[in-house]
Amino acid sequence: MPRAFVSAPLDRGAGEAGYRVADVLPHRAPDELRVVVSFSGGGMRASALSFGVLEQLAEDRVRPADGGEPRRLLDEVDIVSAVSGGAVTAAYWALHGDRIFEDYRRRFLLRDVSAGLKRTFFLDPRTWFRLASSEYSRGDVYADYLDRKLFRGATFRDLDHGGGRPFLILNATDIGTAARFEFTQDHLDLLCDDLDSFPLARAVAASSSVPALMTPITIANRAGRCGHRMPAWVAPAADAATGSRRHLQASAMQAYADPARYGWLHLVDGALGDNLGVRAAMDALADREDPSRMRPSAIAPGQRLVFIEVNATDWQAERIGGSRQPPDAVAMLRLLGTVPVDRYTVESKALLRETLRRWMRDAGAEDRLHIIEIDLDDLRDDPRFGHLSRLPTALDAKPADIDALRCAARMLLDANADYRRLLSETGVADSARPGLTGCRGS
Repeated sequence: MPRAFVSAPLDRGAGEAGYRVADVLPHRAPDELRVVVSFSGGGMRASALSFGVLEQLAEDRVRPADGGEPRRLLDEVDIVSAVSGGAVTAAYWALHGDRIFEDYRRRFLLRDVSAGLKRTFFLDPRTWFRLASSEYSRGDVYADYLDRKLFRGATFRDLDHGGGRPFLILNATDIGTAARFEFTQDHLDLLCDDLDSFPLARAVAASSSVPALMTPITIANRAGRCGHRMPAWVAPAADAATGSRRHLQASAMQAYADPARYGWLHLVDGALGDNLGVRAAMDALADREDPSRMRPSAIAPGQRLVFIEVNATDWQAERIGGSRQPPDAVAMLRLLGTVPVDRYTVESKALLRETLRRWMRDAGAEDRLHIIEIDLDDLRDDPRFGHLSRLPTALDAKPADIDALRCAARMLLDANADYRRLLSETGVADSARPGLTGCRGS
């Protein structure tokens, strides 16, 4: 019977090899900027909004302090952390680079993915045969669809380990521990699993597998079989029982290390763990041996820290009080997922601001911090773009809405005060910027 790929065991001799931020970042060309981007969930709405941000970053330039030729801000991005719909865009960009501007709109954004999956489920006899197996489910069908349409067999080994492109973090949620799960080799070390051989399409599917609509993506837990040693900070943090973020992280790591408790992990939509993807990005900047400290190699003295957080959340939960009629059964099922996500998103944004400001203040460089929040909901009252924040979270959208989302992203970025300050202090003159061709007007 067919079996879906779960994961491959980590080679005992692999050591510190694999896709790790500590290996990728040092290969990035040294410069004045450390740029991190996070893409939220939100279905096709999030995929298009994040694509629009990439388009604008590709047009805007920053000038090196030594007076050299201006460089695209897009090329300065060091880390991209993404969830669900944003994960599709981030993974395609990390794999293909500028090719995303040539064919991503056609190959994904303009596709009716929902209809394509329905045809696969109901009209393809090969799918019927696969689904008859207990080790192949709807989530695996979705992963195979993404592989056929976008990733063509690519694995994490095919990403740029040498730092030519940003380090990619795809985020999912482990429904067994309710913990955030990130696809990095540092994280898979806990499971003694090899990330390099893991298909990108399966990681993206895990990040965007909405519970009930899709079944989880399953991976094996081989903890204790590869000689991996837990970081020294984990045991004291787990024993502290403070309820802090560090304690919860340590407790989840210890749980994975006990194969008697968890032989398998079942991964679903990353929005349930962190819909913004900002927590994984902050962890990537933190000291590996102590997440409460900044990693010395992550931000060099004198560097600017630029964090661009792109949020495509629809905030439907806030509008539920606008009607006299209470939500029906279907709406209630949806709200049971969106209300906690919305609340956690607010907390994640606050954590991001507080942590980054503290880090840069301690380094005496608070004026070199740029937190750039791009929030689709800011346009809810805009006559041209307001309807975009009310689009359903789905795997399809009208072509006109796709292009409007791209424009909305570029306009939100262009209007952001901290982004304008970044360009003013490091970029080229406004008169030299290409502007927002095609995105102005009513």
